[in-house]
Amino acid sequence: MARLVYLIGASGVGKDTLLDAAREARSDWLVAHRYITRPSGRGENSVALCESEFAVRRELGLFCLDWCAHGLCYGVGREVEEWCRRGATVLLNGSRRALPQARERFGEALVPVVITAPSEVLRQRLVQRGREGNEEIQRRLARHAKVEAELVRDFPGLPRIDNGGSIEASLSALAAVIDGRSGYSYQG
Repeated sequence: MARLVYLIGASGVGKDTLLDAAREARSDWLVAHRYITRPSGRGENSVALCESEFAVRRELGLFCLDWCAHGLCYGVGREVEEWCRRGATVLLNGSRRALPQARERFGEALVPVVITAPSEVLRQRLVQRGREGNEEIQRRLARHAKVEAELVRDFPGLPRIDNGGSIEASLSALAAVIDGRSGYSYQG
C-alpha cells in the first residue's frame, strides 16, 4: 500500500538523522529529498535552488507540495506522487504548516508522524555541533518548547516518536507506525 510518511517536529529533534537511518536500514522505503532555497549539504539531503529557480519550478507545477518557513522556500517534487502511485512507502521531512496541503494532496496515503526530543537532549546536540553560542542555543530551546506545545495542541491524535534515545529505538518506533504495529491508523 502506498504511503507518504510525513515527519513533522521542531528543528533539531533529529528528523534528518532518522531519515538517514531509515535510508540505510530499509531499502523498501524511499526517502524523498526537498528542494530548498539555501545551499545543500547543511544537515539534510536536499537540492539547492535560488529563489528565481524555485519560483519557476513552482509556476510550472513541478512541486506537489511547497511552503515557506524561516525565510526559505521548500518544495517537494512531483516524483513523490509517482512513487506513491507505484505503491512505494515514501518518507519525507515535512512541515506542520504544510500538513493541510499534504492532507488534501495525498489523502488516505498520508501518514503524518510527530518527531520529538526532550529539551535537554536538544541542548546537548546543539552544544556538540558547536554552531551556536549560549544565547542562540537558549533562543532555539525556547522556540523548541513553543513548537512542541503547538504540536500537542494542533495535532493531538498523531503518533509521536521520541527521538531522544538511540536511533535504533526511533527507527523501530517509526517502523511500527508504518507497518501498523503501533495501534495507530491515520484517517485522513
